[in-house]
Amino acid sequence: MSVLDKRFERFFDFKLDAKYRVSVPSEWRPGRGEALSLRLMKWRNYGVSVLKAVTDEAFMGMIRSIEEDEGLNAGQKGEKTGLLYTLNTPVTINEQGKMLIPKKLAKEQGLEAGGMVHLFGRGRNFDIVSPRDYPAMIKAQEEFVPDLYETVGFS
Repeated sequence: MSVLDKRFERFFDFKLDAKYRVSVPSEWRPGRGEALSLRLMKWRNYGVSVLKAVTDEAFMGMIRSIEEDEGLNAGQKGEKTGLLYTLNTPVTINEQGKMLIPKKLAKEQGLEAGGMVHLFGRGRNFDIVSPRDYPAMIKAQEEFVPDLYETVGFS
């Protein structure tokens, strides 16, 4: 599966090892002999603090969305794209499925070596949520479900 086809789905609980590495689910891992480059950013999803891991392609999609926003002037576009470039930390999922979260970034998010980490697949990205923020994420998602039902409209 190419990176362009990569989709991060479902929810998983894992532990950080002593070096602040997390093993990701097997279906999220790159192929044998490959690595998957990602950008890790402090973000908010559903109003909850997360570390968002995005593929390079998804990151460039974020940049394009700013550059193509007709409601922004050139200065605003430059500031926003510049901020995205500043706020990201390149990381890699190796062929064993391990991703190193920089210690400083992990600690700022409430993650501890040997502690739990919650991974939420979001399609072209995934959220890394600390035990501290996990209850708020679950509550926020549950509150959003009725809106999802209305939007999707299965019959």
